Amino acid sequence: MAFSADDKLTITPQRRFLTNAMWLIKLRWLAVFGQLTAIGVVLLVLGVEIPRYTVMFVPIIVTAASNLLVAYWLNRWRKGLKEVHGTTTILGMVMVMDLLSLTTLLFASGGPNNPFSLFFLVNLALSAMILTRRWAWGLNALSIACFALLIYHHEEVAPLHMGEWMLPVHQTGSMSLLQWGYLIAFVMSTSVIVHFITRLADEIQRQEADLRAAQQQQSRSEKLEALGTLAAGTAHELATPLATIAVVAREVEQFFERNPPEMPGVDDAMDDIRLIRIQLERCRNILDRMAGRAGQAIGETLQEISIQEFWDEVLGELPDRDRVRLTIPDHVRDDVLSVPIVVLAQAVRGLVQNALDADTRRQGVEVAVQPFANHWHWRIIDSGEGMPAEIVRRVSEPFFTTKAPGKGMGLGVFLAKNVIERLEGTIDFQSRPGEGTTVTVRLPRTTTTR
Repeated sequence: MAFSADDKLTITPQRRFLTNAMWLIKLRWLAVFGQLTAIGVVLLVLGVEIPRYTVMFVPIIVTAASNLLVAYWLNRWRKGLKEVHGTTTILGMVMVMDLLSLTTLLFASGGPNNPFSLFFLVNLALSAMILTRRWAWGLNALSIACFALLIYHHEEVAPLHMGEWMLPVHQTGSMSLLQWGYLIAFVMSTSVIVHFITRLADEIQRQEADLRAAQQQQSRSEKLEALGTLAAGTAHELATPLATIAVVAREVEQFFERNPPEMPGVDDAMDDIRLIRIQLERCRNILDRMAGRAGQAIGETLQEISIQEFWDEVLGELPDRDRVRLTIPDHVRDDVLSVPIVVLAQAVRGLVQNALDADTRRQGVEVAVQPFANHWHWRIIDSGEGMPAEIVRRVSEPFFTTKAPGKGMGLGVFLAKNVIERLEGTIDFQSRPGEGTTVTVRLPRTTTTR
């Protein structure tokens, strides 16, 4: 499994599974060697008689074999040769197997009288740390059932005999007060361990999510800062030549006005010169607002504007405005937004323009304004070819575009997303191949009626 540079800085679910699985494999190997060592010491060094000690080798062999299998799966997953699904389920089933193996070992070696029965707590603590809350409590219930089963029936080992109070229930016919105490203490101990460790694990995951979000925000801020610097530099470099061209175009226009030549096509040439000046003025306005397009909103304060006026501002500069069908409920047309008008209008205009570009069948674009109690929903719907899921996931990345070369830089959605998120809003894309795309902008409704 290959990870990008950003993955090395964040703890993704894949990396968490990889880390947990690797540690679990190591701990299981340690358990295998520890169990073999303990059995050897008890049988050969201490000379303790275990009536059915051969049974104890079965769970150890099963644990070792399953560990080899898990390690093989993990190795294939890391190399990207096989996609592993249900990673939590895999770890959960492994830990279920470990609980059953421990129960089998204890069954053949004294049951709850065996001091190694404390390893139930180790298994539960580990499961509560690396598995989900549901899995942890399920394993807790299984461990309680296993411990109760050991109280009911197990093979007695002479050095561990604690008197008739701890004889298996299937021999005595009823549980003694000591056995009840053992079971109740076990239930309380395991439940407290699972409860607090799962809470701790949830808090760690929440902090990891906050860290990822902060790192992503920092990355976006750095990209925006770079774009803002690029925009400012571009505006500075182009301002002088554009101003020069505008002055020369105006002088040529005035010269022909004072000295109109007697030749055909002069009026068309004059119209072309006027068009040059108009377009130059437009270029200068765009340069003045390039920092705003980068999401910085330099110098722009919040201003009040009605919903109808805002959408007139959004659609006013679109060349294909007649292909946009705008729907605004009558009772909210005069509701007031308090927003940085120029920046937000540019951001939303870019989304509408993208929808128009995607509308290759020229069926038009629908824009629906929906008011809710605390927020606005602005939906931009096109009837284009749609996008597959992998494109939808990447659509807000900077410099990512599905347009033909020269038709776009892949910054429109990225900048719109940042502008909207700075206003505590969200933007969502829903699309399927052949079904068009729906863009939903959600903004807080901090409005008044004027």
